[in-house]
Amino acid sequence: MKTTRKKSHAAVARRVPLDADCLALMRLVEAGRHADVEAAARRILGARPTQPLALKALGFALIGQGRYDEALPVIRYSLERHPDDPEALNNLGIVLSALMRWDESIKCFARSIEIKPGDPEVLKNYGVALSRMHKWDEAVPFFLKAIECHPGDYVQAIEQLANVLLNSNRNDEAWTCFNELWKNDQSNAAILSQLLSASLKRCDWDELEARLLTLRSLTTDYRSLTDNPFVVLSFPGITSEEQRSVASNYARGNIPASVLDAPDPALDARKVEPARRSRLRIGYLSADYRNHPVGQIMPQVIELHDRARVEVFGYSLGVDDQSDIRQRLRAAFDHFVDLRDISVIETAERIRADEVDILIDLHGWTADGRPEALALRCAPLQVNWLGYAGTLGHPKLADYLLGDPVVTPCRTRTAIPRRLAHLPNCYLPSDSTITLAAPPLRRDAGLPEEGLVFCSFNNSYKFNPQVFDIWCRLLLETGDSCLWLSQPGGTAHDRLRKEAETRGVDPARVIFAPRVASKADHLSRLQLADLALDPFPYNSHSTGIDVLWAGVPMVALLGDTFPGRVGASLLHAAGLDELIAGSTDEYYRLALALARTPERLRPLRRQLVEQRNRCPLFDMPRFVRSLEEVYFRMWDSALSGAERTALV
Repeated sequence: MKTTRKKSHAAVARRVPLDADCLALMRLVEAGRHADVEAAARRILGARPTQPLALKALGFALIGQGRYDEALPVIRYSLERHPDDPEALNNLGIVLSALMRWDESIKCFARSIEIKPGDPEVLKNYGVALSRMHKWDEAVPFFLKAIECHPGDYVQAIEQLANVLLNSNRNDEAWTCFNELWKNDQSNAAILSQLLSASLKRCDWDELEARLLTLRSLTTDYRSLTDNPFVVLSFPGITSEEQRSVASNYARGNIPASVLDAPDPALDARKVEPARRSRLRIGYLSADYRNHPVGQIMPQVIELHDRARVEVFGYSLGVDDQSDIRQRLRAAFDHFVDLRDISVIETAERIRADEVDILIDLHGWTADGRPEALALRCAPLQVNWLGYAGTLGHPKLADYLLGDPVVTPCRTRTAIPRRLAHLPNCYLPSDSTITLAAPPLRRDAGLPEEGLVFCSFNNSYKFNPQVFDIWCRLLLETGDSCLWLSQPGGTAHDRLRKEAETRGVDPARVIFAPRVASKADHLSRLQLADLALDPFPYNSHSTGIDVLWAGVPMVALLGDTFPGRVGASLLHAAGLDELIAGSTDEYYRLALALARTPERLRPLRRQLVEQRNRCPLFDMPRFVRSLEEVYFRMWDSALSGAERTALV
């Protein structure tokens, strides 16, 4: 951005005769001395309030110091006098983008490009604004055009392009960009973090261990990493405390300090109507009210809420995929509000206008969330639940993290916010209304007629060499067994088969299941599996619920982080604690013993089937009652004015 702003002042200099003061101002601009530029520009404007160069320089200086609220009226004042100034329009777009008013900023960038086509910085800024609105595919052409129009390597635009490609799951293209960027700057920790993420997604593990060590060194054990915290949850070796550091850094780096540091509005208990004390207004914020893992496990929760105790709002940030899940969720909420096409500020204003008492954010730092709206405080109480397995990194975003005694044990309180709330059993809900049909024939599911079937229907970024080593050892020790995986994107399936072959396993024994449109069909075919293998350090979440609902036992490793303890939480709530391993060696021995002794697997399967609607994992009426009790405890604590502490 700095290069273009300098050019904008130079362009003014060519059009307007410059006196000594303006020439001195230009030298300060070229040197990037923002505080000195501000002082010099204000001196000039004191005598000549409409001097165009000084106005533009003042806007430049305020932007450079991060004082966007102050820059906004200055740039608007300049544009009133020069409405077709493309550089000023770009600067206005930068300010509006920094203030999270991205829908307004793209109009400025579009007008600037219309006046001055092919400006690489404006094109890049346009793409950034679209990406901040999570319009990943729309952003790609702007970054490509910016790179094309730039006279040299436009590193900033290439970085942004790589990020949106990764968010669009165009993993091979993203990896190519990040790999080239890393080759040219091996001090950039954020680039390395994204390269590692792309590598895990495409199951490219060639330099994984060495690069993880490099990242740890570059960031002083992750204390200085500012990359998206969701990315690092799957990195082997990272601790809960390190995950929290990344989340804190990212929150500070992506949300204006003026928003994060603003005082929270106090909840005045005297103004809360008696009816609101006994019937809470609960809002659920998500972009995944669709055929998505979150969308699939939420409908029964909403349907079972006791309307005598709660009024339920669904705030949708995502697309309407016309699915049955979408229609079911829309019908389940008392109020379903589509917020997809409105701004962050309008999101907060709308939720406040509905007088929601507790807002449940189902996203956190996962794709398509709107944490900036949380920073603006949409509701008196805000809760992080379900979508992101960890703390959001700043108390302004969430008052509570909702977990359970297994995923967020009290002994990990140093890495988990003290504003912790526990559900009594697994924190993940399920949908116990799905009826399982008879499984298809093995050959129709692409499986061999004979032999044991191991399965793991997780995203490819949860796989890593240590996990795959164990899985391949199991295949080698169990004769004609096979490993059944979900079909990954891009070229990841080729790499997984190659990794199996490297470990001495016939690659044909790694079988990929194509996606099916119906969740019921998927759950029915899952019954063909004999034993599910939970990956680590990022466990199965909804995929674990699926296999257990299908009656398939699962072996899980109890890890040290929130995402690494979810498999154990699922098994504990299903009454299968004997399938939780305390070490990788125990994980292997347990899975091998079960695979070799079908007489041990059969009673486990029978237990899952017989207790399907009675065990805590699938008893949704009990789950929702517990959830509402937690909400009321939060609310009562807030009304009492007590400092928010853990509810465990």
